[in-house]
Amino acid sequence: GLAERFWTHLTESLEREDAGRLADMVLELDQPHIALMIAKRTAQDGNEIMRAYYPLSADLLGYDLPASDRLVHAIARRESEFDPDVVSHAGALGLMQVMPRTGRDMARRLGVDFSETRLTDDPAFNARLGAEYLNFLIERFGPNPVLIAAAYNAGPSRADRWMEAFGDPRDAGVDIVDWIESIPFRETRNYVMRVTEAMRIYDALLSRRLPEQGLTDLLRQR
Repeated sequence: GLAERFWTHLTESLEREDAGRLADMVLELDQPHIALMIAKRTAQDGNEIMRAYYPLSADLLGYDLPASDRLVHAIARRESEFDPDVVSHAGALGLMQVMPRTGRDMARRLGVDFSETRLTDDPAFNARLGAEYLNFLIERFGPNPVLIAAAYNAGPSRADRWMEAFGDPRDAGVDIVDWIESIPFRETRNYVMRVTEAMRIYDALLSRRLPEQGLTDLLRQR
């Protein structure tokens, strides 16, 4: 959009340190989408601003999820790049790309009124319904990020079918990388890899330390 082009153009004219300060200012204003756009532009010049490349969103913090804030942020980053207004070609809406039917079901689970327009007008409402859908998937698959990401992207019934076809990725006897590469949809394969990668980085950012969990342990998580 116009705002993205403005911020990207502004970033191009700044020195390295000034671009970092601009990213910090945008993050303080809780504009993670703009921060990510800035970071993507600076990364093209070799200036990696990790705090902006993997920004935190106030709308996504504090949900009581078994898989914690790292999963919500990793999903939102991949789904919308934190753009609260985005609408996909499939009709998914807002920050966590909630489908209206799914949003209505999650609102019913939460006991709150559903409004489709709020999915793009109210990022906190979108985040609440998206987080509840993650809760639903965790109830079904456990906290395993590979299955949750696959189900969020392609639907839980497909994740079930892939487990029947390729085995349970939580089992030690199943090669987790082969399992991911066996997913027949390229978009979902890439989605699962990007979400699990982002979870590791968000784990470090949220805890302010290097992730304790090895990648294989994370991928097999039950």
